[in-house]
Amino acid sequence: MTEKVVGYLLVFVGVLVMVAAMFNIYSIFVLKERPINLISMPAISLDMSNMVGAEVSPEQLESLKSQGKLTTELMSGEALNQPLNLAAHLFLVGFFLNSGFKLASLGVQFVRPIKVKLRESVVVNKSVQGGE
Repeated sequence: MTEKVVGYLLVFVGVLVMVAAMFNIYSIFVLKERPINLISMPAISLDMSNMVGAEVSPEQLESLKSQGKLTTELMSGEALNQPLNLAAHLFLVGFFLNSGFKLASLGVQFVRPIKVKLRESVVVNKSVQGGE
């Protein structure tokens, strides 16, 4: 009897974990929540100081570098981090979905009765004799 109670408890906990994970992913995709912030990379930028011609004096080059006019941002940090954080969040939620499924399937195995059907019942009662 205790196997059935443990089985139903495992099924309930497993389904609860799966429903919570699915609700979390749904709220991420309808933009009610944001994915977890695991990855925080800086923006990708390119330094254009090597491409400046010889007509610019070294003083003007240093002035442009100090003002930040010779760096060009190729990809912003937000545009780089958002898809990576979403993929990491999906991977983590997939782990929780899989764990909930494993718990629920273990609970089903506890609840389901084990029945063994034999075609015929044979009683084997042979004694071993030494000389044959």
